[in-house]
Amino acid sequence: MIVENLFKSIERGRKGLNNGLSSGLSKLDSTVYGVQRRWMTVWAGDSGSGKSSLVLFTQIYQPFKQKINNPNIDLHFLLFSFEMSAEVLLAKLLSIYIYETYNEIVSYGDILSLSKPLDDHTMDLINDSKWWLEELEKCCEVIDKPVTAKGLYAICKEWSRKFGQYKEIEKTAEYIKEDYIPNNPEQYLIVVVDHIKLLSVSAGHQSKQEIDEACDYLIHFRNKCGFNINIVQQFNRNFKSMDRRDSSNYLPDLNDLSDSSGPAQAAEVVIAIYHPYREKKARCDEYDIRQLKDRARMILTLKNRFGMADKRFMTAFYGEVGLWKELPLPNQITDYSIYTDLK
Repeated sequence: MIVENLFKSIERGRKGLNNGLSSGLSKLDSTVYGVQRRWMTVWAGDSGSGKSSLVLFTQIYQPFKQKINNPNIDLHFLLFSFEMSAEVLLAKLLSIYIYETYNEIVSYGDILSLSKPLDDHTMDLINDSKWWLEELEKCCEVIDKPVTAKGLYAICKEWSRKFGQYKEIEKTAEYIKEDYIPNNPEQYLIVVVDHIKLLSVSAGHQSKQEIDEACDYLIHFRNKCGFNINIVQQFNRNFKSMDRRDSSNYLPDLNDLSDSSGPAQAAEVVIAIYHPYREKKARCDEYDIRQLKDRARMILTLKNRFGMADKRFMTAFYGEVGLWKELPLPNQITDYSIYTDLK
């Protein structure tokens, strides 16, 4: 039976059905096979490094962009957005869309008039983009209030029923064993938990127990329903220790994940973001950080169960619009301003 299933997967691959959706970053795609079904990824970084923005760009914006171009892609999102409201989340995604479509810099703060009222031109851009947001909302559900691990399980279970059905295959006094039959085997069910530390803690639990229980539930849905799971996690305080800062090889590793090792142990892939300018590095992998400044972000693959780990590459992060771009090799850069100036 295992051999038969393997050959079915091989035949699916020959038809192109095992190809993941693009994350918009070709080096990342080549390392972790794009956005895959039945996959769990942990996205880790220091506070303010761009973790949430990277997940929004690679796991939501880019896959949805492909769906817009190809309506046959069956794509759905469930976002546990514990750090930002649903409105802010959509405004951040809209900011990327406006920049890519109209080449205009309109931050989420501009969209929400956080500093000054919108001008007519910007409002016209937003109105012209409303259809895009409405299409996104059709395939996106946002939970922007903290929930417990059991609450997360209940929401995922109910959400999954929209795209398949559970069939009871065994029942005892202790448990009910179910199978999940998807409405479309080719559908992508992408779940984001941002970030997992902000789960509400059940009575009698500590934060680590709550995180580990949530991970157990997410593993269940990954295996049973084919969910693509994305967990955002913070680095711990040890990452900021002076001993680490003074090290010549000051890069994050799996020991830097805070609160629990459970997500990293369960994940197929662990991706970290390193912010060299904040860590006062003049150079990083031969890139001139003094010129890239706050734009520079290194992306590292700390774990890759089905590929090569310890891969890393440099990107430019344009936080004002949530955009990420891969940088060429350092010896190919003659003018850093091309990558520091958004326009």
